[in-house]
Amino acid sequence: MIKEGKFYKILRYLFLFGACIFVIIPIVPLIYMAFKTGAEYSSTNVLTPPKNWFNSYNFLYAIRVGGLGKALINTAVILSISLTLQILFTTMVSYVLHRFDFRGRKLIMTLFTLTMFIPVVTTQTVVFQIIYRMGLVNKMASVIILYSGVGIIGIYIMFNLLDSISKELDQSALIDGASYFTIYRRIILPLLKPACTTLLILNGIGYYNDFYIPNLYLRKDVQTFTVALYKFFGNMSTPFEIVSAAILLGIIPIGLVYIFLQKYIYYGLAGAIKS
Repeated sequence: MIKEGKFYKILRYLFLFGACIFVIIPIVPLIYMAFKTGAEYSSTNVLTPPKNWFNSYNFLYAIRVGGLGKALINTAVILSISLTLQILFTTMVSYVLHRFDFRGRKLIMTLFTLTMFIPVVTTQTVVFQIIYRMGLVNKMASVIILYSGVGIIGIYIMFNLLDSISKELDQSALIDGASYFTIYRRIILPLLKPACTTLLILNGIGYYNDFYIPNLYLRKDVQTFTVALYKFFGNMSTPFEIVSAAILLGIIPIGLVYIFLQKYIYYGLAGAIKS
């Protein structure tokens, strides 16, 4: 073990302290602004604490007038259904491509890999026409379908774990009379739980913050959090104290997910980087 000198130890703590300040400083004015009144926000500095920490007007306004509560529920419904479907489809596709050797397997893997290099924006004209002709524009189903697709990153994450699962387990189950679907459901899927958690975290955070797809396919009746938040930004003026309260409300679900899944997030992201 390398012994660290006193100078480098001080330097390390100074660097970590500076990094923490760099991350925390933008959040402090956000919290201050969320509890200020409109007049107080206009007359004080962003780093000046609010006079009343119990001022809930901005939060109630964001929920009642901005429809943020409904938007957060819509976001939760969309993410729950789409991520469940995506994980199921990804594990099924990965299991077939990893365990079975058949004609066209390499071609399918090549096509999945090519999708990495095609920007999402370039395909949206065609995709929008398909969704429009299906009558799904302005319906949750449009975003759920688009989010439920299988991606090559998810396949590689599953492959990384499937490599460590012995094929003898499959062969033993086959000898005992189990079908391939039973092997997938009772053996492979439970063992893929860490990889599923990784996919859930990576895509869940990305979809929660996504603005482009919900703004394109959903309109006034159905909105996600990011689209509802965008409504507060006006051409002439923007009530930043309301926007700050809305952003804090949007951070709460992500914060709760982090508190309950922080162990899985760490190991999940570490596994994704390894993949």
